[in-house]
Amino acid sequence: MNNKISKTLLLLGPVFLLQACQDRGMNDLRQFVATAYQDRKPDIEPLPEIIPYSAYEYSAIESDDPFDFGNIVTGEQTAAANNAGTGLRPDDTRRKQPLEQYPLDALKMVGTMSQEQIPWVIVMTAEGTAHRATVGDYMGQQDGQIQQIIPEEQKIILAELVLDPRGQWVNREVEITIDE
Repeated sequence: MNNKISKTLLLLGPVFLLQACQDRGMNDLRQFVATAYQDRKPDIEPLPEIIPYSAYEYSAIESDDPFDFGNIVTGEQTAAANNAGTGLRPDDTRRKQPLEQYPLDALKMVGTMSQEQIPWVIVMTAEGTAHRATVGDYMGQQDGQIQQIIPEEQKIILAELVLDPRGQWVNREVEITIDE
């Protein structure tokens, strides 16, 4: 008998649960959901203006031919130019200064100051160390010597010694400014 009662309860249980889900006065909720935001339009940003692509036309007519034999430097020519007794060349006997162990892009100018009318520049390394330098000091890995410090414009002018394509040492002027 207990078995029959439990089977009957098992069958009637879901019927009672389904009756609880029956629609009782939900019409007003359905009507609200259907009409709540009918008059409101969403704000949509306009599409960005499409700029037509313009191709770049490369014209090398005025440029030097990079494959011209006169522009190709051999190791013998570089060695001959470096061993020539005349012209510019790095001073290998000079003692290196601390700022010469860093490339210029690893150095950052952070300020200028003057002491007894002599302008000084404060340079920060990539490691966070601050160094003080003045005209005549060297910085960078290309034998860059400070030629001028312009405090009003917050800039340094360096002269670096670099090899040109023909293997000869030439001066190259570099400006370093405070990045704000």
